[in-house]
Amino acid sequence: MAGYGTEILIVLAVASAAATAYTAYSASEAQADAADYNKKLARNQAALAQQQADIDAENLKEKNKRLLALELTTQAGAGIETESGSPLLVRADTARQMQRDEYLTKYGGYVRASGYEQQAGLQGMYVRNYRSAAVTGAGASLLSSGASAYGQYYYGRYGAYRQPPAGDV
Repeated sequence: MAGYGTEILIVLAVASAAATAYTAYSASEAQADAADYNKKLARNQAALAQQQADIDAENLKEKNKRLLALELTTQAGAGIETESGSPLLVRADTARQMQRDEYLTKYGGYVRASGYEQQAGLQGMYVRNYRSAAVTGAGASLLSSGASAYGQYYYGRYGAYRQPPAGDV
């Protein structure tokens, strides 16, 4: 009956080790799942940023067409020769500025989308690290608890040394 106390402690230590290992594994898996969600979210934001920039550039292009047409009709209505000289140069310069604005709008979307893609890549790295940590943490917890249980069994409750069974050294 005297040996049951140590055996109960060992059973409790093993149960504690299993619970600790499971907790460590579950926590890392939850972090990995959160990072995976953040990765998907960043990819969606990248696509939306690019789509929004394309829409903004298309709207700007339409607005610019109307402005160029208004400029042309205003000049023609004033009796100005619109196909040569200063009026033509003004319209050409306006058109160049408008193209530049459209390009910058698209480029801004590309930059925002690239930032989101980089975030997605970083979150993907976190997923791999957390999943690796889940296995490593659970294994380390089991080894640590196993060593503790081994010590309790062989060194006894109060530090008294027990001889291991024959062939167990």
